[in-house]
Amino acid sequence: MRIAEVMPEPRIMDLSDEQAVLVDHDWHVADESGLLDVGGKFAEALCIGVNTEPKRVALLRDGSMAREEYLLSIAPGQVEVRAAHRPGFMHALATIDHLRDGALLPVGTVHDWPRLPVRGLQLMVESIRQLREDSILALVRSAARHKLNALLIEFGDRFPFEGEHEMVASQSALTRPQLRHIVDEARDLGLEIIPLVQCMGHLEYLLRHEEYADIREEDEVRAQLCPSNPRSLTVWAELAEQVLDFIGPCARVHIGGDETRQLGHCPRCAARAKVAGVGRLYADHVNGACEWLAQREIAPIIWDDILCAHPDTMDHLHEAAEVMYWDYWTTQDPSPLLVARGSGSVVYDERWDTEWTGGLSEVTRRTLERFARPVRLDQDLTEAYLEVYRDYLGHDLPRYVRALPYLEYYQDRGRTVYGAPTCSGNHSFWHTLPDLPRHGDNIKVCADRCIEAGAAGLITTAWYNRSPELLHLGIVATAQFTW
Repeated sequence: MRIAEVMPEPRIMDLSDEQAVLVDHDWHVADESGLLDVGGKFAEALCIGVNTEPKRVALLRDGSMAREEYLLSIAPGQVEVRAAHRPGFMHALATIDHLRDGALLPVGTVHDWPRLPVRGLQLMVESIRQLREDSILALVRSAARHKLNALLIEFGDRFPFEGEHEMVASQSALTRPQLRHIVDEARDLGLEIIPLVQCMGHLEYLLRHEEYADIREEDEVRAQLCPSNPRSLTVWAELAEQVLDFIGPCARVHIGGDETRQLGHCPRCAARAKVAGVGRLYADHVNGACEWLAQREIAPIIWDDILCAHPDTMDHLHEAAEVMYWDYWTTQDPSPLLVARGSGSVVYDERWDTEWTGGLSEVTRRTLERFARPVRLDQDLTEAYLEVYRDYLGHDLPRYVRALPYLEYYQDRGRTVYGAPTCSGNHSFWHTLPDLPRHGDNIKVCADRCIEAGAAGLITTAWYNRSPELLHLGIVATAQFTW
């Protein structure tokens, strides 16, 4: 039989294209895994029983294996799956699903395990209004089939808030039965749910209501909570509590914190920022959210851009805070492009336009033209920026910088770090489609660097209200490059 292309590609695979076994009604599942539902899932997927037929699919617990590792052996009369934990058995079942042609499986072995601990996709339910129960469930099933293990879900006003905050829920909010179906199926398939509840910025859906006028940082954009108003944290905690009470136990919660461009606008915040600095103003507020979660033994995750633009924030940030480092523009390593937050934003050395030729992919060249500003990297970066980040930029400056240079910076400050590329972020296009080449290269470079740095994982983001089917490409790319 022709061997299927398994994605993500297994680490070790030795399968015969000449010999196959027919797993039919003569087979049964012999479940010695000691896990409650694993045997039933194999029986259901393979359409065989859990009985005493002569040929068997043996599920064997092997405590020496890592959490997501598995060994699949296919031979005439016996298929054997070895793993230590439920995720390993579920990944083996996913591989079987890729390989089988009806009831036929190729003879041979697959030994497999991932390179990053956390591998996931963002479901931005708030802004992608086309995400409805059926399309979300399709993405959940695809993520599990491709061995992802996490979903970062931002509901915003599409969470079915109740009680005092019921007005926040939009007319397109998911119903509680719909959301229960999604959460339960995701967990059953082995996907960790990481809710994202913004603690400061991107809260237009909340602050447009006059009932929350007192906690606006300013009254024009109406997107950001005032960090000097104690009620801001109270309201955030009440919203977060509703989300957590419904979803159930969570190991991690993302508190957002990105693009807080109105920091220090209100008179109280302006006075505090003048004395203590913007970084301290920011940290004091997000630390309240971090402490609220830490008291519940939940790890808080925060976007990195404000930490990077105001590095003094790191001196005051709550010890439990984990960092999600987002970069949607880097497409090769080393990279001519530098995301210099606080010192010019997305830039590259202007000599790439004149003196230097070659060494850039077509995708990188187009990315420079679309998003980056030419400067002299050996002259225009501020001393304040270089004092903090110089040692992390690599040895090829100004021509190149190390891709995602802040990974090690955050790690050196004791932080758990996740990478965050995008499969739908920052507007550029490819033959009128979203910029699939840029997104693919961005995910791959981010995955390679996260693996190199020993990061905690990678979550691929998606922001725009496009066809949800496009997100399946993000799932497959994330799976392939992080496994």
